[in-house]
Amino acid sequence: MQTTLVSSNIVDKGFLSTIELPEKTKSYVPVSHSDFVDNVKDIASRMMPSHELHVEKYGIARDGKQMFGTLTYKQVLDSSLNPINDLGLSIGIRNSYDKSMSLGICSGASVFVCENLMMSGEIVVMRTHRGRILDELKGLIFNAIANAEGKFHTLHSDSLAFKSEDCNNDMAFGMIGRLYGRGVLRERQLPVVKKEWLNPKHEAFSDRNAWGLYNACTEALKTTPPMFRMNNQIKLHEQFKSEFGIA
Repeated sequence: MQTTLVSSNIVDKGFLSTIELPEKTKSYVPVSHSDFVDNVKDIASRMMPSHELHVEKYGIARDGKQMFGTLTYKQVLDSSLNPINDLGLSIGIRNSYDKSMSLGICSGASVFVCENLMMSGEIVVMRTHRGRILDELKGLIFNAIANAEGKFHTLHSDSLAFKSEDCNNDMAFGMIGRLYGRGVLRERQLPVVKKEWLNPKHEAFSDRNAWGLYNACTEALKTTPPMFRMNNQIKLHEQFKSEFGIA
């Protein structure tokens, strides 16, 4: 049922409920991974009636004490918004049972061909697992999803801009080095980026432009530990916009 990765394990939704929930204390209130996911799916279905859940993925680390997940939605009904065929609206979530990171949620986009994520802006992060976090959970999710469609269409515009920016090997290697130097990419991820840039496994990214390099980088970020994944996706996106002069 599990596929071992460098830093985490991919699991299905059912497995999340089998991970033992820590005891509540006066200073710590745990939030169930499974309940968090259920709340996100329930609120998203009610707030985005023109979308349906297309794919959901969950990764765990530290024996399930850390969890990162993505839920990607596809537009299925006609609306005033033009359907976007190559991107899906994604919601990224994170949670922990060992106080290593706050519960968080962020909306973004996902490339259908390879499920690489695009995220920008700020992670909506609940304070540490204390006090009335369980009562405030639905409000946190509601606020994140309320801005999801607007952010998604901004990311779509960014993807078109990346596709219009030519990028040769020298530019790509310089960019990869800066991403490593700034802590977005880890040393063990560098060979993945180089391989995906020089010989992309998906034809959609074979053009020598910023979009191809962007997806080579996001392919490598799939092995980022859950506590850093969302932050690094956001840093990557903002770095690309800065490097290629995209407002």
